This record gives sequence, C-alpha cells and structure tokens, in this order.
Amino acid sequence: MKNHLITVLFTYIAFPLWAAETRISSPDGTLVLSIDVSQNISVKLIAGNTDVFEIRNMDMFTDKGHFPATMRVKKVKQSSVNRVVQPLIREKTATIPERYNEAVIEFGDKTKIQFRLYNEGFAYRFLTDAAGDMKVLSDNADFIFPDSARLTFQKDDRYNSDYERPYVTEKIVGMANGEMGNLPALVNVAGHFVLFMEAGTKDYPVMWLKKTATNLSTHYWGYPLEYNSQGNKEDRRRVVKSADYIAQTTASRSFPWKVFGVADKETKLLTNQLVYLLGEECKIADPSWIKPGWVTFDWWSRLGIYGVDFQAGINMETAKYMVDFANEFGIRYFLFDSGWTDGEDLSQVVDGLDIPEVVRYGQTKGVDVMLWVVYDHFAGQMEKALKTFAQWGIKGVKIDFMNRSDQEVVDFYWKAAEKCAEYKMVIDFHGAYRPDGLRRAYPNVLTREALIEFEYNGFGNRDNPDHHCTLPFIRNVAGPVDYIPGTMNNASKDDFRINGNKPMGQGTRAHSLAMAVIAESPLQMLSDAQPLYYQNRECTEFLLKIPVEWDDTVPLDGAVGDYVALARKNGNDWYVAAITDWTPRKLNITLDFLSPDKTYQIELIRDGINANTTAVDYIREVKTGVKKGDKVNIDMASGGGWIAKIQVIR
Repeated sequence: MKNHLITVLFTYIAFPLWAAETRISSPDGTLVLSIDVSQNISVKLIAGNTDVFEIRNMDMFTDKGHFPATMRVKKVKQSSVNRVVQPLIREKTATIPERYNEAVIEFGDKTKIQFRLYNEGFAYRFLTDAAGDMKVLSDNADFIFPDSARLTFQKDDRYNSDYERPYVTEKIVGMANGEMGNLPALVNVAGHFVLFMEAGTKDYPVMWLKKTATNLSTHYWGYPLEYNSQGNKEDRRRVVKSADYIAQTTASRSFPWKVFGVADKETKLLTNQLVYLLGEECKIADPSWIKPGWVTFDWWSRLGIYGVDFQAGINMETAKYMVDFANEFGIRYFLFDSGWTDGEDLSQVVDGLDIPEVVRYGQTKGVDVMLWVVYDHFAGQMEKALKTFAQWGIKGVKIDFMNRSDQEVVDFYWKAAEKCAEYKMVIDFHGAYRPDGLRRAYPNVLTREALIEFEYNGFGNRDNPDHHCTLPFIRNVAGPVDYIPGTMNNASKDDFRINGNKPMGQGTRAHSLAMAVIAESPLQMLSDAQPLYYQNRECTEFLLKIPVEWDDTVPLDGAVGDYVALARKNGNDWYVAAITDWTPRKLNITLDFLSPDKTYQIELIRDGINANTTAVDYIREVKTGVKKGDKVNIDMASGGGWIAKIQVIR
C-alpha cells in the first residue's frame, strides 16, 4: 500500500483561554464545521446557508473522572492534508484522494478532540492522556436534527445482534423513546444525506444509535460478564450479563472515529470511502499473497446437485466435483461450509472427507480451499486450528456467529485478522457487525456480512429488490458486503416461494447478474447449486467474468430503496449495472465516463419482454461502434435489472 503525499500544511494557533469557537471548512468550501466549547463540546455542520445538524454534549465518563475534566482550552492546532492513497484491495477505486482540514482542540487536562472535515463528510474522536488503565462508563453525544429529518437504519435492540435486520425509515421526531439500532444509519435532512458510520474501532465496543426524549444519542453495549455457557456452538458465547461500564482500556489512547458521510445527493454516497481512509495503516509487511476472487461453496448447493454418478454430500466426490466446476469457470476458491468438522475439534474431519487431498486436487486445478468455522470454536482453538489449516493448505476462513459488538468481540476481530495474516489466510466475517476500517490494517479481511443477504430467501421475503436498492447507499458505503449475487433461480414477486434447501432469488435474471456489480465485494460468493450454472451457461460465463476489484466507480443515477445505476472500471473494461425495486422503471444514461479517443463494444443482458411475470426471461445483445457520450436507454421490469460489459475494440 502506497500513500502519495501531495501537500501537508500545518498551522498552529494558540487561542486565549476564553476562546469558544473554532471553524474549519472542507477543502472545496462546501461544508463548514463550527465547534463550540463554551459550555460543553458541540459542533454544527453547515452546508452553504443551511444548518444541517448539530452534535452536543460530546464527552466521556470514566472511573478516572470526566473527559475533558475542564473546558479550558489550552491550544488549538489546525492542519490540512492533500494526498492520494493506493489501497491494496481495489474495492471502489485504484486510488483514493484524501483531502481534509483538521482541528485538534487540547484542553487543560491534556484531553484532545480531533475533527477532520472532508468534502465527503467529517469525523471526530477523543484522545486522552492519563496514567494507567480505566473503565469507560459512557461515551456521549447527542445528535440534533430538525423535525423533518428521516432515519433509515436496521432497527434492533439486541445485545447479541446478528446485524441482519431489515432497513426501516422513520421520522426521528416520531421515534419512540429508547428505540435503537446499529450503523450505518442514513438521515435525510435539509436537502442533504448524512450517513452515520464508525472507523478505527479497536479495544472498544461498537457504537449504536438510541432515541432519547428529543434526540438521537450514542449507545454502547456493556462489557460482557456472563455467557450462555450451556448453549449450542452458535449461541454459547451469547452474553447474558454485562457490566455497567462499556470498556476496560488504557487511559492514554485515541478512541474510535465517529464518521459522518455527507452528500447533497444520495448517489454521491456511492463513492464515499471515509471509513477506509480513517482505518489504521496496513500492518502486513508483505500482503502480496492476498487474493480476491469468486467463491463457490457447498452449503445448500450440495443439496441441488443432480446428473452425477455419486451421492452428493460432505464427501470427496462432491468436493472434487465443485473444484472441477470452479476450475471450468475460473473461480478462485471452493469453500467447505457448515458440516465438515467431526464434533467441535477443528482438527477433526467427518468420515469420508480428506481435506488435504481436496486441497491437493484443487492445486492441480488452480482452485484454493477455504473453511467455515464457528466463532466459539475458532476463538478457543485459534492457534492450533490455524496451524492445522496451514498444514492442510487452506487459504481462507469464513468465521460465523460472533453476533455481538462489545469490546471483547471487537478484540477477537483484530486477533483473528492478525493471526490469519500470519498464516496467510483471507477472512470472510459472518454473523458480524459492519466494517469499521479493520480491512485497511488487515487487508486479508476481504468481506463480511452485516446485512440481509441471499440466504434469507430460504426462510422469508426480506431479501427483495427494495432491499437491494437500499444496500449501496448505506451498508456498502461502510465496506464490502458478502451479499451472494448471481442466482439463476429467479422469481417475480408473485412467483417467489420459500425453499430453505434451494432458495429462489427475488427479481429478474438481469437483476441478479447486476447485483454482482452493484453489491461491492472483493470476495463474491456464488448463490446456487452448480447444475443451475451449467444449465445456464451463457449467463454463468458472463457472470463469472465480472471482476471483484475496481479501478474506478462512477455513480449514474439512483434513489435510496428505489433504484440505482453505476459504472465500474477494471483495466480497460467498464461494467454498467442498474437495478430497480418492484416498480418497473426506465432510465436514460450517458456514457460520459468512456475515453473520448476509443471505440467500444457493448455486451449487455437486459430484461426480456416477459420478465415482469417470468423472471428468468432475459435478452443478450452485442453492439459495436459505441463511443463516449452515447445515450443508453434502460427499460427494467418489476424487480428488474440491466448489466453491460463495455470493451475497447479500437
């Protein structure tokens, strides 16, 4: 990872003790933060002539006292940064401009509060300087919005949350006292969109939002004291009793960044990368072994195999069949999901399965093997398990059922990322809280869940096109999503049926293919049993040529929960994707992002004329002579989509 420093300007300003306000502007001048410390710490975000929202009562209470202990300002340091960051994993872009103006206010007790204002939003964090350790009792802030503000978030009130609740939209002023949910959370206010996120969470719990009598405020779950020790492997570490403090930590440290993406149009959120920029620098000396890619896995897919001469299941024949499938379509990984272990010892494998032999076979086919593990097992056996996995030749793990966001489990994420990096294994976190910048420090953390994804079609209808059109503006802004796109088992709203073993996907065939571009992730899981892909080879070959890394991302059009269209570039190729909710929709886009001196070919898959009622109906077209500035008309069915690959021909 390389950071190219263009300009760094430091300005030191010593304020007299009575100074109460500090103002900083975004680099482009469109946003202003007015920071007031006359009574308590508060900040107002101003866009043009509009006061967007305020944050008040920003402080911390600990067993060592209140931070800051005094509102007497010792000094204020202001600085500006303009540089370009090159991420190791190209999630949205090959380079990320990082431009911000910063103010660090130091109080008389050496407590500091640090603000960074970008063109895309702002962030702040506390820094304390006290001796020894401390218990943090509360980390406070009240978020003040006008009565017109509407909040879209995962409403939830569970300590042991799986972070898989549907997004709901409510007027903040009408929310019930005590109503709460997790981040990211989007507020539509005063002609702007404010996205609550968090970055740099380490040795500390994850922040939630809670409605108080009149405002939104911070909420943190207490430090865990007792667990559901008699539970099964999936809920044994469910917390049943917690402390009246939220963290046990050193008293001299920097705390997590509270992050607020800000845009005057929701499509601008699609390229927001503040969470990544505010994460810690890469801690892996040589990360060249980290390989993004597509994954086929055996959970429900083994239940849909037919036309073979073996009994499908967790066995050698099935595993090699899936490796052969991966090899044929250029898929990088095969994942053994739930069921491969014999009991709770991660070094023991069920009868009839020889994982080292599967790995050896995969190596002859250019396919790497990953393993699914449960948090409870992995946390207790981490070093032993990883040593065994390394001996077998495993290249990655999918860790599931953390289902918490307290300080202890946050520490587990960091430890797992570090230890897996030592053994050169990539990670997919499931049953997980949302991304918070860990992937910058440990880019082997390629993706995570924290959303309703495709599997929900096996037991409900929450994974629907309305949800798909919400994800890019909220959850995907914080970081990659393991959505599991590309089903060939497509259903209209009327035809959809629940089948846990062979789940259908809601929306059209073109919609499901477009999700591989819309739902951004460097590790993309295939959703179906392999015979469905063989049976639909034209779409499969199109799907599995879609990259999982991108050099550029260009928002084209969209509205939260309704529709979205964007273009992504990999090398010289562009992919354009659009999806709609259950409302049929027409879009007109202009190919302004193409190079002016080149001619292109466009290969597209769009909804067929009967896709409104028969969701598998699609049309593939190829056109040549496409140039920059050409207009494209997109006509999408109910739950429909549109996807195109645009290649240079001269």
